[in-house]
Amino acid sequence: MPSDTTDPAPATDGRRRGSSRRSTVALVVGLALAVPALGMGALAWLIAPDPVVTTVVDAQGRETELDWSEHPGRFDLTADESLAGPSLEEGVAEGEEMVDEMKAALTERFSLTWVAPPAGRSDDDVAFPTDNGWGGPSLLEVVNLPTEQTSSVPRSWAEKEAAVAIIGEVAARHGWSEPWFDDERWPQPDADRLAQTGGTTLDEQVVVSGGIEGPTGQWLWFSFQDLSKDDAEGTFAEKSADVADAGWETDTITLSYGADGLLPESRRAEFERRAQQFAGQVLPEAHED
Repeated sequence: MPSDTTDPAPATDGRRRGSSRRSTVALVVGLALAVPALGMGALAWLIAPDPVVTTVVDAQGRETELDWSEHPGRFDLTADESLAGPSLEEGVAEGEEMVDEMKAALTERFSLTWVAPPAGRSDDDVAFPTDNGWGGPSLLEVVNLPTEQTSSVPRSWAEKEAAVAIIGEVAARHGWSEPWFDDERWPQPDADRLAQTGGTTLDEQVVVSGGIEGPTGQWLWFSFQDLSKDDAEGTFAEKSADVADAGWETDTITLSYGADGLLPESRRAEFERRAQQFAGQVLPEAHED
């Protein structure tokens, strides 16, 4: 999963990824409105990152500078990985198929009803431009399918574990990783865990989330929100009031599929041509967001 975005709270956004990029765009627009006297040239100087350049010396001792802002891919995927992985079109189709299989298997086991997320964007609006991490645009596109949500959630921890096992079984058929829980992969102090999830152990938590990884930066995030685990003050019910009013379920399983960057088939030849000059080079660190 990508490291350049912040994961939203469960059942508050139709996408696991991509929202921080739109926030960045909004921030830049706000900055432009706030400093009109500087002009566009000065504004570009304010927001342009330092160039990332690698000096290459050939067999004859001649030096060439590689400007990584011209790289067509992304800092977290090699060009070979992008070319070997599914195209954007294939990734979206396979992601939809995998999620549909998970929904069917979970419904059969737990008699679930799936509810459409709040309106706000077309189901076709699933791929978004991205940058390469070194100050230039990428030919890859970030993918975020609409979040799938149920109108109920299994109550016992054994049932939640069984649901995760089903998600893992379907993922394995598609060649994906085993599932993990966020709280185990990224442990945090009990006080923070209690505040963010409603419990200090998975079986006590109101919110349990985790994920699985696929090839070429693909990911799927799952979550359970179970208000029967809420404290006596109804802390999480209060937190969930606004999102419930917006059309999100509060007792729910959610599934969100996405990818950090997939290559549209129509851009493959251009990608290969532009990536050639970077062949054999170690990917440098990306700019900080």
